[in-house]
Amino acid sequence: MSWILENPTSSIMLAGYGLGAAPLGFSESLLAHAYEAVRAVQVPMNVVILAAQLLCFLAFLRRRWLIGLTAFFDIMHIGIFLLSGALFLHWIILNSLIVAALTRMKESSFSTTAIVTGIVVTIFGDALFYNARLGWYDSRQIRQAHFEALTKEGGWVRVAPSFFRDASYLLYARHFGYQEYRRESGHVPTSAWGQIGIRKVRPKSSDVASSNYEIMKLTNECAYPVEQPITPPDYDAARPAPFILGQHNRAVNLASSAVAVGYNFYPHHHYSMPFLHRAFEALEPRDIVAYRYLVDTVCLDVADGKVVRRVMTQTLGPRIDVRQ
Repeated sequence: MSWILENPTSSIMLAGYGLGAAPLGFSESLLAHAYEAVRAVQVPMNVVILAAQLLCFLAFLRRRWLIGLTAFFDIMHIGIFLLSGALFLHWIILNSLIVAALTRMKESSFSTTAIVTGIVVTIFGDALFYNARLGWYDSRQIRQAHFEALTKEGGWVRVAPSFFRDASYLLYARHFGYQEYRRESGHVPTSAWGQIGIRKVRPKSSDVASSNYEIMKLTNECAYPVEQPITPPDYDAARPAPFILGQHNRAVNLASSAVAVGYNFYPHHHYSMPFLHRAFEALEPRDIVAYRYLVDTVCLDVADGKVVRRVMTQTLGPRIDVRQ
């Protein structure tokens, strides 16, 4: 029952804002009030979400139940996007098509065999084929990584993850060659969205926490101990260069093409809200002379109608120069 009663589900809103992906981020005070409202009801919200998933096999017994539950998951995914910035576009489209098809069918369209098959596959299907595993604890003490760009004027600007187009999700998940999840780290062991337990993340020491639940309890209070400074580096310092230089060269080529399509038009899973990246949005690729990669452990909170981002420790990568 720990996920229902103790998991800080609302923290994903702060994580989304910290990553520059939250649609409500156009008004920091609005997002802060929305966060307080969701936090106040997160226990009953957790109950509803988990109950809908555990009991979804019952929907096969009535066509209207199937329509209602499928629509519920669409509404839930749209709500997640508005609150945090995580856009489950393909799932939303698929569920919408299922609802559209079901509304054209009659109750008698489902045979007993079809109903039983649907129930059995829903309950036991994981034993035969892969299902997305979306279970984790949340946290407001988060390890977040990002690139910064150095302009010709000499200022460092945070790079919007959407800049990486099809690789933007790899940046969030840090799947593009780093070993951040495979070794002990001086940073807090969470994903960029504050998720705990979605991968085998090694805590710094077994003396700190022996389970994901204990990590969640510590990070919920921003009490997970981190190193200051990080030693050794949290990643292979040589790996960011080929990735970012390849992405930069692609951006330069696309900007020079006859039909230049902006990176914000790519169907991202996590959109970088342009109003949260105004400095970078104003740049052209040729305005950038260098990059650097940073990994931060931050404590996120809300105070006086604003989101507070406190950097607890940081790994600062070397300057990566761009060949003009």
